Amino acid sequence: MISRKQLEPTLNRHGFSYFETPGFHSFRRAHPDGSDLMVYFFTWSNERHAARTEIPRAYLVVVLLEGRFRIPLVDWPSEAQARRPIKEVLEELEEVFLNTLDLPTVQHSQLFSTLGTRHLLTESAQ
Repeated sequence: MISRKQLEPTLNRHGFSYFETPGFHSFRRAHPDGSDLMVYFFTWSNERHAARTEIPRAYLVVVLLEGRFRIPLVDWPSEAQARRPIKEVLEELEEVFLNTLDLPTVQHSQLFSTLGTRHLLTESAQ
């Protein structure tokens, strides 16, 4: 649903480099505080489960030290859940996650803990 080739230019602009991890699109870089910062991505979709639990039927899973988050690959909330342009998904990734990762670790962890239902992944939604 979203490829490494689509993710890589956006992640590279934020100083991330691809590294091999089975089942994920994985990227790492050094945080300004000197720590190793890694982010992993995979896509998820399941129409029946999404309808039953009222979640997006397809999303990009963002795995960080702080937990798993999502960026809908479809318009959501919406009955039709039409596919979103990749450019729009990448802009949301940058705005919500990548720009925030430049902040001190404590600060970006606090911000991620305040994300709403659009981005939070709960146990029932995984």
